[in-house]
Amino acid sequence: MSDFNYLAGRIGAMRSGLLTRRAYEDLIALPDIPALLAYLRNGPYGPMIERVGEAFADTTKIEEGLRRDFSATLAKLFRMSAGEPREAVEMLLGAWDVYDIKTILRGKQIRLSPEEIVRSLIPTGSFDEPALWELARQPSLPAVAELIQTWRNPHAAALMKALRDYHEPRDLYLLELALDRSYLLQPGRFPSDGPASEPLRFFLSFLADKTNLMTALKMAEERTHLIEREKHFLPGGVRLSYPTFVKIQEAGAAGGLAEALVSARATRFGPILAGLGEPPAGIALLSWAERRLEKAVLQTAHRIHRADPLGIGTVTAFLWDKIQEVMNLRMILRGRQVRLPEPALRALLSV
Repeated sequence: MSDFNYLAGRIGAMRSGLLTRRAYEDLIALPDIPALLAYLRNGPYGPMIERVGEAFADTTKIEEGLRRDFSATLAKLFRMSAGEPREAVEMLLGAWDVYDIKTILRGKQIRLSPEEIVRSLIPTGSFDEPALWELARQPSLPAVAELIQTWRNPHAAALMKALRDYHEPRDLYLLELALDRSYLLQPGRFPSDGPASEPLRFFLSFLADKTNLMTALKMAEERTHLIEREKHFLPGGVRLSYPTFVKIQEAGAAGGLAEALVSARATRFGPILAGLGEPPAGIALLSWAERRLEKAVLQTAHRIHRADPLGIGTVTAFLWDKIQEVMNLRMILRGRQVRLPEPALRALLSV
């Protein structure tokens, strides 16, 4: 039995702990945070929530329980992995290392507290819970970059270089794209030429295309006309060419986000964006489109799983399912806090 076959078998057992669609419907129907906490305590997240202790507020118990559960899941996955499978897991989790760094930078820019920043982070292989707290407590963007450089993080050099061109809040795009470029184009990013490489290339190319489309849509929302567009475009994708990226961005500069979406529907992302329509009350159009694209990433992971059920496809689908479950539960928690209507909340979930 290969290492991937063994890992796929173990992950199959771990899948039994994931929430079902029925569970999500039950959660969405709950009236308040105490009811949500009680429901989660009676399920797979119960043990980790109990360890948080009774001295904390209900929302803190849930948030902390979710992070601890994910850290425990990841530790278990690493213990079961060796050789090429472990390298593949680390490569996939690198996308969430970048997500964490971006989230911390955004939080620093708008002066969120460390507690507010950490609530949105995902503890991964590179950044465990204590590391995330230390990063969130840094006083500035350069301080965050300097700390990850001290830790020899592979994305530190790209971030330090991009910070030299950072002059105003909108330049945060440059920092985020530098991180994306560092992750998607880093030398030796594939574990080997073994069975994991081709599915990984396919999945990462989709992430590159999705990032490029979101960059064009964000610029459209702000009616920003990029002078050096090539700096904002990530190579490595196969569904969104550079000329198409420019076309969407120009449509947005002229007619805003709505016109950019019209242009985007003429691309290979058309089936994903078809029927997007107006978002439910309380949801911005850009967030609405982004959630649709996040669902497409999850569907891509599942497509790889169906094509590669005993290889990296199993790992990819499970990791994205587990991470999206954490994100979904956070969405439900925050939706309850702001009294978001059930239809809007249901539409925001990736299941």
